[in-house]
Amino acid sequence: MKSIKKRYILRKVIPSIFLFIAACAGLIKINIINTRALSPIGNGKENYEIVSEEFGEDFSKFIKDNSVLKIYCNKGEDILVRIKENDFKIKSKLSFIDDFKNKIDELVNQVKNI
Repeated sequence: MKSIKKRYILRKVIPSIFLFIAACAGLIKINIINTRALSPIGNGKENYEIVSEEFGEDFSKFIKDNSVLKIYCNKGEDILVRIKENDFKIKSKLSFIDDFKNKIDELVNQVKNI
């Protein structure tokens, strides 16, 4: 009975979890790219005006970014997540990640010293 559960977990559950995580990561990446291209922050507004002038009013309605969730990220800075009118900042350096990294480094050093 135990081998059936292990086999089920290895063949069904783990690949399903992996695919779910990969799909979520892909959707987040697409959202970041779209937000960067169409956002009113930075050069996105200029891009929107150029596209509106080049392709006409019909295309400008198509390309307008009316999404509820927007993710703004700049290299080396905090990440801004905007949901409707609410802004949330995610720090680029989170303390629990640094603590986790330090613990892993300590374990690696202990293994090397053995």
